[in-house]
Amino acid sequence: MDVRQLEFFIAVAEESSFTRAAERSFVSQPGLSASIRSLERELGTQLFTRGRQGASLTSPGAAFRPRAERILEQVREAQRAVIGDEPGRAELRIGAEQCLGGAVDIVDILTSFAGEHPAADLEFVQDVSSRLAPMLDEGRLDVALIAAPAGSVPVHDSLLLRREPFVALSHTDVPYTSLADLQDVRTVDFGDTWEARRVLDAALAAAGVTRRTMVEANDVHMLVDLVTRGFGMAMVPESIAAKQVAQHLVHTPLADAPEWEVHLATCSDPSPSARAFASMFVPQAEIVSFRGDLAVQP
Repeated sequence: MDVRQLEFFIAVAEESSFTRAAERSFVSQPGLSASIRSLERELGTQLFTRGRQGASLTSPGAAFRPRAERILEQVREAQRAVIGDEPGRAELRIGAEQCLGGAVDIVDILTSFAGEHPAADLEFVQDVSSRLAPMLDEGRLDVALIAAPAGSVPVHDSLLLRREPFVALSHTDVPYTSLADLQDVRTVDFGDTWEARRVLDAALAAAGVTRRTMVEANDVHMLVDLVTRGFGMAMVPESIAAKQVAQHLVHTPLADAPEWEVHLATCSDPSPSARAFASMFVPQAEIVSFRGDLAVQP
């Protein structure tokens, strides 16, 4: 969860319309709708009732609204405090795993941060997590969004943002229930430097499963197109499967599917700009607390 998702949520709640909320937020309606769907998945509940007359808050949505408003105010206060300590222009070097799916809309986050902090000169690097972590240690990055196997600690100064399972993507229904069912199955995979591929390879090796990797795709759209045409199935993190381009495919959860985590990592001595950027994200622990509270709403 990030601040922009909360801003979109409040905009829809106030406008009672996804269209008007998108116009007010200067984003496309499909982008705003996808962000709200991602927020609902994270919270495990529907926040809005959609209809011809617009959008209205559900009971869990109404309960979540004051929490969202409180978080946004806390973030604004924190950002005013840290940026106020940093006069003049400041440089902020940001890195991100090359594909985090719907877990983080990095383009929107960067655009929003640049608009709110025009004095900050932003540099952005998109790379695999195994190369981003050393860049943080060496001081070449101030903050990075890093993916890692569930339960691991990619760098010392990191905050868990999201944990999610892998799911099977296929163009038709498949009889898979566990990793063992993937033995000798033809698959489409990401390249072997992608963190999603590394997590999957480790899980399959531990389960003693050998699948037939026929194609390695270094682009989500290529992977989805190949699965769509029946070339093979794919195992990808849930947020990648949730991307709009993959909505037409069959999503099959497996009982023993691996999980990965997305962490917000900072350098050992973060600047005020780095701390302000980090404040735009809500940790997984807080999301779990929200989820429990909203689950008991009538």
